[in-house]
Amino acid sequence: MKHWILGFLIVLTSGSLVAVERGEVSFEWKQIGTKYEYDPNFSFPDSESVELFESFLPIKSQLYFQTKNKEREYHLYQYDLPTKKITPISWDKGRVLGWALCSDSVYIQTKQKLFVVSQDSFEIKNEFNIANKTNGWKDFVCLKEKLVRLEKDQLEVYDVNSMEKVSELQLPMKSVQRIIKRSDSEILLVSSFEGNTIQVFSLEEGTTTKEWKFPTNHRALFKMAVLGSDRFLIFDPITKIYGEWFLFDEHFFPIGDGLFIRSDEKAVRFSPIKSNLEYQLDLTSISDIPESNFHVILPKKDTYSQELREETFYSPSTFSLDDSGNRTLTVKVPPMKEGESKTITVYRGKLTRYKIHWKLGPELIVNREESESKHPNELRDDWFVKLEDPIVVTKRNELFQEKTSIKELLMETSQYVSSIPYKSGKFESAPNVIQKNNGGCTEHSYVTMSLLRGKGIPARLVWNYLPTESSDEMSFNHKFVEVWVNGYGWIPMEPLSPPKSKPGVTYARHLVFAVLPTPTHPKISGGDRLVQLTKDQLSLGKKLKMKLTILKQGEGVQGEESLEIQPNQMRNRAIQSGEELVVP
Repeated sequence: MKHWILGFLIVLTSGSLVAVERGEVSFEWKQIGTKYEYDPNFSFPDSESVELFESFLPIKSQLYFQTKNKEREYHLYQYDLPTKKITPISWDKGRVLGWALCSDSVYIQTKQKLFVVSQDSFEIKNEFNIANKTNGWKDFVCLKEKLVRLEKDQLEVYDVNSMEKVSELQLPMKSVQRIIKRSDSEILLVSSFEGNTIQVFSLEEGTTTKEWKFPTNHRALFKMAVLGSDRFLIFDPITKIYGEWFLFDEHFFPIGDGLFIRSDEKAVRFSPIKSNLEYQLDLTSISDIPESNFHVILPKKDTYSQELREETFYSPSTFSLDDSGNRTLTVKVPPMKEGESKTITVYRGKLTRYKIHWKLGPELIVNREESESKHPNELRDDWFVKLEDPIVVTKRNELFQEKTSIKELLMETSQYVSSIPYKSGKFESAPNVIQKNNGGCTEHSYVTMSLLRGKGIPARLVWNYLPTESSDEMSFNHKFVEVWVNGYGWIPMEPLSPPKSKPGVTYARHLVFAVLPTPTHPKISGGDRLVQLTKDQLSLGKKLKMKLTILKQGEGVQGEESLEIQPNQMRNRAIQSGEELVVP
């Protein structure tokens, strides 16, 4: 088979057409960096180790550890985070069973006594005849003038000066293994038994105010410290996990090279994958054909979850951009003889895809009049949504009742739509899907759009690639919905990939090709596809075979599993004229 590649490409710089594509809200993304750098090969001298349940003591930029050697001798070390220097601490009062920073002193519990030492020299300033009730480690913290000890299923509160017991508080959570000071009025209750649970406990109120899940190895939870209101440190020589985590919208995100926060602090994006993207168009003529033109749908350039840089385009071709930011390249191909084959590199670009997490405020209220003036096409009724169908209206009333909060409406929609069982669909309308209670990604999208458009929230359909990171190719194999939220922009509603039921959040690094108010792309006649002859030349389809392959080369993700929904089993095959490429 003869292959033909046009070597001359038109280079498009970031400012030569549209700097920020229409249809997107323009905001800067600021990278979140770590406070310190961490040595992944950190180790103590002479292969000394730390015990699993013993916590380190953070003081300013130093971490204090108790280690044990093979002879079961215990030693104390100071580790300086900025310089990465390890310094031994002189200590001869026995094994440490708990410690805490109280004002400018360190309180150290041994088996028989509680010592008060200088935080700089560890010289003893005072001591109390308070014995530890067991031979095991017991966390305690200082809050203002109170020392709070963890003892089985309760907290014991002492006056920090007299060390007389003031009160006892029952713990609201079972199997608490650690307590960590967050502020002068809050303690973190940590347990690895229930999925790395952390509860924020108010000492003044005696109750839990928040609950979090920490996404790390359960053993590493015992080597955690608070660096600030939204920063947390894990420094664990056992699991070799070292680094900082950022708290956003009550979720933890590891801080590395790829964590970014939007300038208005309404979203974070993270865990980027960088790839070199290449569109290859394979053509084979069945009979002689004249000069032909093809519409090729390109990915959106700059969105909340993807960026494209260093783009090059086939020449001769014409670039177009619609009001939603959808990009089309119209490619002109010279005449072809019967049996001739060509492989054309249509497009190249450097792609970055992110996971995305939006934080929706509870103050957001539906404003139908404003939405209709800004996004009328994304609120219109149509055959696939049937906004006034009795089945849709009944479901909408059942879910929403009198709610007007956008966050609540989106939450109710996400939870309901994600509960609809997945089954490859037939492009049925929303009421049919609600009634039969199953469908593919397209049908899940129709239900989402129907419910929200009926409440005055603009919603549009997204053509995209749902990734299998182990694959070297991408394809149009999936659909989800984006909704418009004033002050935020377009945010995703993705019910078929994790975490499924949370609006504005998806951990699938989709590649978005187009966003549409209806299922039909204005440049494509029938079917779901990314390439087609122009409408005036559709008759040539009977004389031509064509296949578009999207190649991906780049970092990938080592050890990351494919996402569980793979709806389209027909991708990467030749697309004949008039043939439907089904995205269920």
